[in-house]
Amino acid sequence: MGKTLKIAVFLILPVLIYSHCFCQRIDIEGLVDEYRKSTDIQKTKVFSDNKGKEITASGIVDNAGVYDFFNSTENIKNTYYQITTKQQKTKANTPYQVIFLFKDRDKVDSVNKDEAFQAGGKIIRLTDERLQIAVWILCAELSDKDKALFQ
Repeated sequence: MGKTLKIAVFLILPVLIYSHCFCQRIDIEGLVDEYRKSTDIQKTKVFSDNKGKEITASGIVDNAGVYDFFNSTENIKNTYYQITTKQQKTKANTPYQVIFLFKDRDKVDSVNKDEAFQAGGKIIRLTDERLQIAVWILCAELSDKDKALFQ
């Protein structure tokens, strides 16, 4: 019994350490503050360093609807269902909004305005809208078509 426990610990411990060190979720407020303080050139790097990474965010629902994306150079189109949150502020007082995108309409149909909402997904866009930072999160698997749309 003792040998089995030691073997299990030695096999599982490195996995736990690895996942804790390299697979930590991104802090949305830290990301927003870093993006806001960056120059335009630095913003490109901040986005490229975080694009496709997992993040969980929450907020109060402002709206839910349909959103179409087009890539005219590759002639690709796809429809997503979005939930936008009301503007929030980080601890450093940076205003931001979260935009969740879903491929499945059922995920959006039951959401009501002014209710709390939380979801996780992959970062697909960061935009500085001058009055706020918008964090776009795709709450679905990222297909090749999605990658082409969100270049």
